[in-house]
Amino acid sequence: MIQKDSNTNTGCQDINYYFDDFTEENYRNILRLAKSNYQSISFSDYNISGKCILLRHDVDYSVHRALKLAEIESEEDIRSTFFLWMHSPFYNLFEEEISEIVRKIIGLGHEIGLHFDTGFYECHTLKNVDIMNHLSYEKSIIEHFIGKPVTSFSLHNPSDSMIKKFRLNSYRGMVNTYSKYIRMNFEYCSDSSGYWRFRRLQDMLEKAEFEKIQILTHPEWWTPDILHPRERISRCIEGRRKKQHEWYDSMLKGLGRENVH
Repeated sequence: MIQKDSNTNTGCQDINYYFDDFTEENYRNILRLAKSNYQSISFSDYNISGKCILLRHDVDYSVHRALKLAEIESEEDIRSTFFLWMHSPFYNLFEEEISEIVRKIIGLGHEIGLHFDTGFYECHTLKNVDIMNHLSYEKSIIEHFIGKPVTSFSLHNPSDSMIKKFRLNSYRGMVNTYSKYIRMNFEYCSDSSGYWRFRRLQDMLEKAEFEKIQILTHPEWWTPDILHPRERISRCIEGRRKKQHEWYDSMLKGLGRENVH
């Protein structure tokens, strides 16, 4: 159990963020706990009856970490949806390695959704009436990229006003993870910013008092060892830096050129 550092913004030492929850080993434990009381469903079955969970991953920073969670889920016979962000500063969907990882995730039986960033278009002063056209456009790109239909989408860091705008169950043939129906009928648990928002997931699953739960995770927060959130992000950055150097060195070697230091 790691407590918040005293030199953080609030200066509170007694806030428990449960950083030891966010390990690969504990993720497997959480999945097993979920299976004991709930049925895992896809977003296309959101109106099903009975105890169920919607398991969703918004892939903000690390497709590599997404693959690891996908592998653990597959081993535990659980399927989930990975929402890919076209504007991530940490990965490019059209890189050869990233494309291969996405194919592996699909091969494990998981679904791919669109992580839609309205803020990207708003900051370019585009009119709100264009948002749906951009939603359709990004859907078509992801579908062409993976060779499969995209049937659900999630909003990236949505404001309250944006959530109110996206109230319907579906748009452009995709289930809306922030629809009024889902928000009203599913309890929500999120690991945004590297700690549990609203409620601790393990407590929710152990008590099993809620009929339906939507679980949002971000794969970069789940690591082999216990780390603080910024350390987990540093891990992503360092992994990216190492890969870029390896690519550059390999490219020069393949071309038979001198690698000048």
